[in-house]
Amino acid sequence: LAAPDRDQRLRALAALRAGHTRPEPRGTNTHVHTNYSFSAFRSPAEAAWLAWSEGVEIFGINDHYTVDGHEEFGRACAVLDLPATFSIEAVAMDREAATAGTLLNDPGNPGRTYLCGKGVSDRDNPSAAQRLCELRAQQETRNRAMIAACDARFVERLDDTGPTWDDILAQTPTGNTTERHIARACVERCRAIAATGKRSFAAVFADLTDAEAPADDAAAQNQLRSALLKAGKPCYVPEDPAAYPSIAGMCALYRDLGAIPTYPVLGNPVTDGERDLAALCDRLAAQGIFALELIPARNTDDRVAAVLAEAERRDWPVFDGTEHNTPAMSELLPPLSRDPRFRPVFRAGALLLLGHQALCAAGEPAYLDADGRPRPDGRARCIAAGEQVLAGTAG
Repeated sequence: LAAPDRDQRLRALAALRAGHTRPEPRGTNTHVHTNYSFSAFRSPAEAAWLAWSEGVEIFGINDHYTVDGHEEFGRACAVLDLPATFSIEAVAMDREAATAGTLLNDPGNPGRTYLCGKGVSDRDNPSAAQRLCELRAQQETRNRAMIAACDARFVERLDDTGPTWDDILAQTPTGNTTERHIARACVERCRAIAATGKRSFAAVFADLTDAEAPADDAAAQNQLRSALLKAGKPCYVPEDPAAYPSIAGMCALYRDLGAIPTYPVLGNPVTDGERDLAALCDRLAAQGIFALELIPARNTDDRVAAVLAEAERRDWPVFDGTEHNTPAMSELLPPLSRDPRFRPVFRAGALLLLGHQALCAAGEPAYLDADGRPRPDGRARCIAAGEQVLAGTAG
């Protein structure tokens, strides 16, 4: 499932499926990243296989700034008869919150707002494709500058060269680079320097970062990222404000993709902008956002309950996931996703996405109307359509 050829990965997936019995469904997960942005998964096919093996009933891809992984993800899930949802994530800027110094779902940067487009149904939309290309280009400009800063740090501290841009691109199927790719390349370069036998990896890492080397590479990547690449650190490069569209602009981009603009509630830590959930949702509704998402593993059960209660009061769907936007692998169905108090709500959200995608594909009214507002019967219609999709993929 890590083979360089996609068709080879899919053939391997089919062979695995033939030799195993599908587990009973235990929960849903509509938000994971793959290697098309950054992930512990080596391919969308591997993500699909692990989800199938863990008993994920409905599974969803949610990469940063790209829909390039959707095709393989869809084909892999089809091999497994695993119902698939297709989404995307990017960062917008709430200018009013930024001016006021209000933190939303980015706990370190006022106004910066992670937004998802859930249930992508028109991934070939030319306007959206052009805008995503522009956003990725702005990210690349910054990442190239950080690679140059890292190289200078390697020369200064280790008297050796750092990772190159080609080292970053080698990690990405379509060149969608992230800060995490830089951290991984730096750790790999430290390993390569240590392999010459002049110094241990721990010594190389400590000289480079002024921090103690963790025991495993995943932790080392996170440590290096914190020590070198974050704001105020030696290799940090400020972001261009133009790289972050307005909330309205991002919502428009997602609607062009046929997706539902969705706000991922950070949950814990509770930021000032998320402390009052009713006020937060009023703000989101005024901005054209009528759906929420949670990463349950980052939350406490009382916080999950509060978010779900506020969403239910408004008749909004709530989607759940795990992200897996890290170097370390973790379970796809953490305890709060499986909790019988919450699982029906997350399952309804996943069904809504399946139905939204199916109705859009058939040219029928789905969750949102032409103005981007929820249809009066949109939630119920989408969930019913999702049940039909689920019944058709049972196997």
